[in-house]
Amino acid sequence: MAPQPSTILPERDKTRYAVPLLPEKMLSENELADRGFNNSIKKELIHFLRFSSTMVWAFPTARFMRWRIRKNKQLKYILQFKELLPVRNNIEKGSFAYDSLLFNTTVFSLLKNKSHLANLVCLAILFGDEFIDGIAGEHGKKNIQQVFADEKFNYYLQYKTVNGQRLLYYEFDICDVLPPDVLAAVNTKYEITYRVFYSHLLFLLDEMNRHLNRLDASISEEAAQLICKACNKCFDTYKEDITSFNPGYSFAELQQYQKTKDDDIIQVLLTLRAVLLGKKQLHYQAQFASWSSMVRSMQLYDDMQDIAHDCNYQMNTLAWFAKNYFIAEWCWLQENMEKVKALKGMELHGTICVFMPASVMLTMQYARNIAHTKLNWVQRKIQNYLWRKNWLGFNNPLLKETKCCLSAIMQRQETSIPLKLHFIRQHILTIQHPLISEEMKWGHLADIMLMDDELKNHLEKKISKKDAYFLKSCFIEFPLQKKAGLIKMLF
Repeated sequence: MAPQPSTILPERDKTRYAVPLLPEKMLSENELADRGFNNSIKKELIHFLRFSSTMVWAFPTARFMRWRIRKNKQLKYILQFKELLPVRNNIEKGSFAYDSLLFNTTVFSLLKNKSHLANLVCLAILFGDEFIDGIAGEHGKKNIQQVFADEKFNYYLQYKTVNGQRLLYYEFDICDVLPPDVLAAVNTKYEITYRVFYSHLLFLLDEMNRHLNRLDASISEEAAQLICKACNKCFDTYKEDITSFNPGYSFAELQQYQKTKDDDIIQVLLTLRAVLLGKKQLHYQAQFASWSSMVRSMQLYDDMQDIAHDCNYQMNTLAWFAKNYFIAEWCWLQENMEKVKALKGMELHGTICVFMPASVMLTMQYARNIAHTKLNWVQRKIQNYLWRKNWLGFNNPLLKETKCCLSAIMQRQETSIPLKLHFIRQHILTIQHPLISEEMKWGHLADIMLMDDELKNHLEKKISKKDAYFLKSCFIEFPLQKKAGLIKMLF
């Protein structure tokens, strides 16, 4: 067993970091929350009726606005990349949730599309993140460090006023910073050169400026300041990854990194949204933390699917658990790094679940803890929906391009249900570790079964419709003991 991380922080850390949520405390909190789980259909219906009173008018309005926005030909061209589909969908759905559920925006305000600028900023941040990560991989981390060391360039987004107009701008041109061969290299994900990629980002900046200058003068400057703040916070996390990544980071440092990367940036973006919608920020500030916590939960499945790319590059929750608690899984990752990088979709997700199961279990316990301690009913439903879609692959054509994940992992064209069940049981139930309970192992078997269409159908036939509903609808917070009981019946 790998040595347990110390629960006592060094003196230098005590002033910088809050007391971290340690795995042992996280598991005990989750166990306590499991006891209070309510699987009453009546109460579920009451929650849905309250929720649907908003959705009846807000959802079709949001769909109409999405259709209208995509009539912009150049923006539509950027959005056509199928790999960007989940990103743009999450931005649009997030916008709909923030505007209607957090800020209680009326249908008439939704039709005015006041928050579109915030959506453009989110798209630019996420698309830009793909760009700079790709550049780092293509040019090399040391070369990027040298680029940052050149003090003649200011890499931060700025704004100025020109003839009464606000202008967001960068002082540098990436073409002056990177060698031609890097700009001519093709990004494997989007199959475009980095020079073309950069032109798309410049278009997004132009779009942001266009919408910024449609705002009333009373809010345009504050909006410009918040846009710069959000984008520059993102750049700071990237710069820290490149210049000061320490592979021996603590769990406290990981949580502080997540707070900076997710919570702090989301709260700036929510403040921007409040400004655009004409809402008084102080009336909603107390609710910002729970919405940013929901985004942090989504970062956890990103950590799992990006594990091979993040491993020795930036802080990653799955990597931390593997390296500090499950050394065999960490060694497997190091030995199979290039193979994992080449995997996509459900084959990638299934491989991580089968060969790094204990690390995945603790990462998902972290997501469960966020659900239990930070989120309300509606937020938990959104969290469960996003996890089902983006990790389990439910109704996600992009992930389902790699069908039958277990057959691919077992490297067999045809596999029977008993053979699949035997395979995952051999990999999961043999785990021995003080942090991994029997219920967690059986629950993880259920999660793997939900990833595989054949096993999912087999499971649903064996359990009641009520249990099947809660198992999927409450995927993250469904009690481990209850989940384990359902799965044990199949073996």
